[in-house]
Amino acid sequence: MLIRFWTKRVSLLITITMLVCLLAACGGGNAVNNQKEGDTNNKESAEADNEGTAASKGNEDLKGEFILWTWEPEHPTALAAFNAKYPNIKVKRVNVAAEDISKKLQTTIASGGELPDVVRIERGQKAKIFDMDILENLEAAPYNADKSILFDYDLPTFSVDDHLVAIPDDMSVAGIAYIKSLAKQYFGTDNPEEMEAIFTDWDVFIEKGKEVLQQSGGKVQMFPSLGDVNQTLKGQRAEPYFDGDKLNAPMLTNTVTDLVKFRDSGIIDKLDQWTPAWNATFGGEKYIFAMSPVWMPQYVIGPNDKKDDRWALMVPPGGGFIRGGSSHGIPKGAKNAELAWKWIEFTSMSQEGAEAQKKDGVFTHFKQAYENESFTNWTWRNFGTQDIGHKFFVDISATTKDMAENINDLVLDEVMNIVLQTLVKDEAFGVEQAMDRIQKELKAKAPNIVWE
Repeated sequence: MLIRFWTKRVSLLITITMLVCLLAACGGGNAVNNQKEGDTNNKESAEADNEGTAASKGNEDLKGEFILWTWEPEHPTALAAFNAKYPNIKVKRVNVAAEDISKKLQTTIASGGELPDVVRIERGQKAKIFDMDILENLEAAPYNADKSILFDYDLPTFSVDDHLVAIPDDMSVAGIAYIKSLAKQYFGTDNPEEMEAIFTDWDVFIEKGKEVLQQSGGKVQMFPSLGDVNQTLKGQRAEPYFDGDKLNAPMLTNTVTDLVKFRDSGIIDKLDQWTPAWNATFGGEKYIFAMSPVWMPQYVIGPNDKKDDRWALMVPPGGGFIRGGSSHGIPKGAKNAELAWKWIEFTSMSQEGAEAQKKDGVFTHFKQAYENESFTNWTWRNFGTQDIGHKFFVDISATTKDMAENINDLVLDEVMNIVLQTLVKDEAFGVEQAMDRIQKELKAKAPNIVWE
């Protein structure tokens, strides 16, 4: 689909170029163009050429190699575009697994070793790395990052003490996908906008799920895993779970209460996320809905469902949320920080970089790019002709929020996994028991946390 999209785009650009040339030729015959105007135009043209040469020379003057720690393979189109703009800047990629980044940073610091010039940070490791206080303030000189070009929901998430310390790289807004044939059968429509009008909140979702359960004789459910529901509700919460070491217990209680309500309704199955059984659900017809971040169609739904045009994407009840994603930060004292910044700035904070990244299947957080309808357009075979790019980057993104997290959130995530497993296995395990278990586990794992 992307190949067909870019073929159409190239054809359109060629057509526009020919039209511009034709108009220019017509304008050249205007009798009012006197010699003085011609001299002015020649002067302006020469100045523009000089500026272009100076810019090119400035790019060529930036020479050297910067070290990037990452688990991602090189994005070939983006790398080629960067090399074209900065021909004398070389990227030395050092492979480090996402889950090992924070540990490697710690051991390198402890041993007095040399840190990289830029480090890729997976969302699950972000709070831990931010807590280490080793990253540069990217709003300060010489970086001078303009945070207004990012999405509003990015700012609290990638900031420490109200200044950016990392720049988000890959878009990770999330909606929910559904199997169109099942939606048509049980809700009378498979149109995304009509589905959004039906599912106005999660209470309606639960009631509709009960109807499906009854009509199908218990054979069809809404989601395969309570973990999917937890990730969604967590992403949509109205307030952070922590303010420093203080736990927002009322906010967490709200989430647990909703999880118990979903569990008791019977509309959610008991599968664990990211297991072979869970992956296999995308090719079946037992579950109507699936949590769907931007990367889900390409990397999860597509590989597990070989059939085309079965799915559609919608804004979830309660709005969009963030699931996954990564960012780039520059460690303090990096030897080649200026070169590393040029890489971050190009790939994640420029139109040129956004276009190149899209060809590699990566959507950046450069907000201005998404104002162009041709940029947001994106289809995927499992979703037929639906413009899921517009749904993700316009409809879902407009309703998305995100929350700043600290290192205590990582501990809470571990505890919530324990609680989810118990909720699934023991139907007598309710809100009060769950909150008691959370308090006990948090006290054992992080006694610094204050329960309020």
